[in-house]
Amino acid sequence: KRWFLYPPEKTPEFHPNKTTLAWLQDIYPTLVPSAKPLECTVQAGEVLYFPDRWWHATLNLDTSVFISTFLN
Repeated sequence: KRWFLYPPEKTPEFHPNKTTLAWLQDIYPTLVPSAKPLECTVQAGEVLYFPDRWWHATLNLDTSVFISTFLN
């Protein structure tokens, strides 16, 4: 799974009614380097933690399962 992350102070141009793939194809190529997100690809068996209030989008690169939880 490919992840795109923005800290809370950088509001991304994600649209709630569009897919991550549409964002990746339409918006991502137009972003200047300073507006691009932090990115990573999580492989099978790996875990990604990111802090509360971070913006994020994901793109499945293969069949996947995920578990999401909020930690207090």
